[in-house]
Amino acid sequence: MADGSARRARIERLLEAARELADGERASGRALRARLLATTALSSAGIERALGHALETHPSEAEVQALLAATPEAPRAHVLLSANVFVAALRAIALGVASSKSVAVRASRRDPALAEALFALVPDLFELTPRLTPAAGERMWSYGSDATLAEVRRSLPPGVWFHPHGAGFGAVVVAAAAWAPETARGIALDTALFDQQGCLSPRLVCVVGSDAQARSIAGQLAEQLRALDAELPPGPKNEDERAVARRQRDAAAYAFELFDAGSGWISCSTRAVLPPGQRTLHVVPTSDAVSTLSPFTSHLTCIASGAHALSSELCRRFPGARVVAVGEMQRPPFDGPVDHRKSPKGELIG
Repeated sequence: MADGSARRARIERLLEAARELADGERASGRALRARLLATTALSSAGIERALGHALETHPSEAEVQALLAATPEAPRAHVLLSANVFVAALRAIALGVASSKSVAVRASRRDPALAEALFALVPDLFELTPRLTPAAGERMWSYGSDATLAEVRRSLPPGVWFHPHGAGFGAVVVAAAAWAPETARGIALDTALFDQQGCLSPRLVCVVGSDAQARSIAGQLAEQLRALDAELPPGPKNEDERAVARRQRDAAAYAFELFDAGSGWISCSTRAVLPPGQRTLHVVPTSDAVSTLSPFTSHLTCIASGAHALSSELCRRFPGARVVAVGEMQRPPFDGPVDHRKSPKGELIG
């Protein structure tokens, strides 16, 4: 087993590099922001909000120790990154660094900006490589679509420990009787961040209350998302993307009651469905949020809840998802993978 102090020191050096990159007054921070404008398809305001709100630069000592305790050690670690949420590269690389002093990282081809910026500051902590070649006894953390992870799993040799983290989404559960205007802004901010591309982004809002109460909440959410279009404008879209968005909006308007949310929209019905993202939410009234969310259990990563009684029940019934306060969905504790759906032990490829 490795010296625990050495593992802790590696994590701290990685976090120090992240803190430097988060600082817009530093040359490295300015360079990263310029690069992210080209790689993320986010607006400059969206990038700044993500760096200040969602990049884990100051985890508590307890969170760092929890990450170290939960991360298995290995002679070599491999990390395959995805491109949906650029700040996720920090946590993923931290898992590799916690696992081994020998770490290989394959950055996303579409958005390698943060991984490359971290590597430029701490090149001895990990290597960037276009191809990962794990061997028996080594560990591999992989992020991406379910189809990508299935392909990766088939390519691995026997004896590799595989840690897959695939597609997922977030949900919100609120009690209409305890609804407050500021709740709408918290949900809207969680939705707008990363233009709703990440697995922690909310897509479904369960309102424990009547149909009329759900429609009222849908209207308030739409109002907040419209306001955020000015504060945190969405990233640019090409003509094909705009055409797809128009078709999706038209289909939703035909099937559900629709509320204009600026660049996005809010749909509302008594049936729980997942909207396509890009700052869209579906609001559903329910008398039993657990039953409403149960069909989505395998893909729930995070549930925001505004009521303590609801939160306790959600924790019990959805142990694979983090249950957090409204407005905190994009800020999970720095204690391991962003969701609890997979065992930290990984699966041994046979």
